[in-house]
Amino acid sequence: MKQFPFLASGALLLALLAPVADAAAQAAAAAAPAARAVPAPGEVRAVPVRFLVVAAQETILSAPVTGRIARLPVGLGDHVQAGQVVAAFDCAEIQARRGAAQAELEAARVQHEAKLKLQGLQSAAEVEVELAAVNVNKADSQVRVADAQMAQCNFVSPFNGKVARVHVKIGQGVNPGAPVIELVSSGRPKARLNAPSQWLAWLKVGRVLDALVDETGAAVTLKVLRISGRVDAVSQTVEIETDVSGGAQVLPGMSGQVKAPALPPPQ
Repeated sequence: MKQFPFLASGALLLALLAPVADAAAQAAAAAAPAARAVPAPGEVRAVPVRFLVVAAQETILSAPVTGRIARLPVGLGDHVQAGQVVAAFDCAEIQARRGAAQAELEAARVQHEAKLKLQGLQSAAEVEVELAAVNVNKADSQVRVADAQMAQCNFVSPFNGKVARVHVKIGQGVNPGAPVIELVSSGRPKARLNAPSQWLAWLKVGRVLDALVDETGAAVTLKVLRISGRVDAVSQTVEIETDVSGGAQVLPGMSGQVKAPALPPPQ
């Protein structure tokens, strides 16, 4: 049978090119998703932004003076009312000093009244009456100092809320400035986020953003309350404070992600 050399060489060439064609096809398939990820001309993609939930009000009650904790009527997570005593020092010594100051005040008043009567009988000089009045004022000042010290013995909640953390135990001594109890308000929480400065083109106070909470997966809405008057020059972001609303419970310290609504391309 007669052989055709050009047919054999063509078959050999196809066999050599087959792996190359397969590799090219695989590369094209791998590149296809990436090509689809590229935005279409004129499309504006929303940029995800992180947010942090914070309490409407929060405070750390710290020790104004050196003292020893005598009462701790609340614990972690307890509800407190404005004006409620949440912790107290042992103030027996201050109470004793106030009692002594009160006794001195009463004695000074009696002496002053006696001097006034003697002055009416011309048996006491005017200077004696004035000195007695000075002693009354001095004793009254000592009582008011003791009252101020007594007020420092009690730690009072400044608002309605919950106990977020207790730093001390009964019988523990604390120094001035040491934290005692942390409180968060029971009002609706707020959220803070650093949004891209490009959002300022459309973001206004009152705008509502959709968001998801990481810890619970719950959907919440963030209503813009305040927008910072300055853009961070390094990160090109602007700080925003929002109100948080939604059906799920949201606690301070939770975080999540907010996405800007899809916007039409600029004209």
